[in-house]
Amino acid sequence: MNNTAQLLYDYLQNILRRPESATLALTDLPPDFRPLGQILIALQDSLCRMTKQAVQIANGDYTQRVNFTPGFSESFNAITAQLQSNIVNAEMEKQVLLDSIQALDDTSWELEKSNQELKNNLTLVRALTDYTNNMIFVYAVDTDQEVHINRSGNWFKKTFPQAASQLTKRLIQQQPHIQQQIAQHSEAQQPVDGHEDSVIWNMEVDNPGNSGTTFYQVESFLIPWFSDSPSEDHDAKKNAVVHIVMDETERKQQQNMIYRLAYIDSLTKLNNRRYAMEKMEQWRVEGMPFTLSFIDVDYLKYYNDTFGHERGDSYLIEISDALQTLGSEVCRVGGDEFILLQTDTTPQKQDEKLERLRSSLQASCGNDSPKSFSYASSFVPAHTDMSVEAYIQEADAKMYQYKQKNKLPLKDVLYRDERM
Repeated sequence: MNNTAQLLYDYLQNILRRPESATLALTDLPPDFRPLGQILIALQDSLCRMTKQAVQIANGDYTQRVNFTPGFSESFNAITAQLQSNIVNAEMEKQVLLDSIQALDDTSWELEKSNQELKNNLTLVRALTDYTNNMIFVYAVDTDQEVHINRSGNWFKKTFPQAASQLTKRLIQQQPHIQQQIAQHSEAQQPVDGHEDSVIWNMEVDNPGNSGTTFYQVESFLIPWFSDSPSEDHDAKKNAVVHIVMDETERKQQQNMIYRLAYIDSLTKLNNRRYAMEKMEQWRVEGMPFTLSFIDVDYLKYYNDTFGHERGDSYLIEISDALQTLGSEVCRVGGDEFILLQTDTTPQKQDEKLERLRSSLQASCGNDSPKSFSYASSFVPAHTDMSVEAYIQEADAKMYQYKQKNKLPLKDVLYRDERM
């Protein structure tokens, strides 16, 4: 018998033995038992009245009439109705509780089936990933522990341990950023780089034992994962990041080759005319002011005719290397023509640099190997309506004026030495 039942039992015993001395505090009872306590208190009051009347009748007062406490029947009926209502409510609550338990059982069963399907799917995934050339690494979110690696990944780790160490370290370092990106785009219901639940990113890894730098594209997913480690609970589901690592080195090399063919001068390794035109057009559209310098190499025909084209090519390379010391965008736009592009200088300042460089080259040449160039600079303002071709023509015309005025004839260059 619990404490509440014992308390009510003792109170009822006292009412029957000594109704005038029995006491009960409703505050000592739980709320559900207080209506019963009120009935017992009303019964105690009625018994006390009946006992008192019985004593008076025994003393000869036959006018007494046995009567219950006023309102006892009404109180008893009201309390009984309340108890019945509580019983009905309790039955309803019991039914709701049973329904909830049944729903939880159904949910638990569905969850168990879902987990079993997930286990089966992951088993299939692990088997299928062994037949792809892409490397697949899976790391737990909470511990960064490696929970799976496919055959290609294992081969890479054994064959190139240093490169593999760099790669896996980068994957783990990137995981918090990946989780954050996926969470943000999931909340905003926006895809990440074209995918709803993954992040695509690039990585470079130095691989001294193979072919220098290797380029990878990585697609990372955040998914639930069951461990396949014998030392762990197979029923423990955890969040994990799956990294699919694709070797993009060959594609990157092909892209670089295409870029070099399209934008790089094969002799000087400078950017070519196409690059210069696209860069100037880009700046013009963006409203970026810049200085355009047009340069023409002097005496190139003399080098080619006298020493051969190989010596002429060396002369062009020497000029291009010298121009690159000016810190500008240097482009070879023709056989002996170059363009310099600078965004943070004026034509006057650029001409001063070019003149110092020209004088330095002239001073370093021998009697039979003259070195010089002619130049001119023009300013291209922001939001100009003129085409870049017009500014090139303007700088070209100014350059030829400079050449006519400052280029020394070959006879003066070659024979100014009195000993010859």
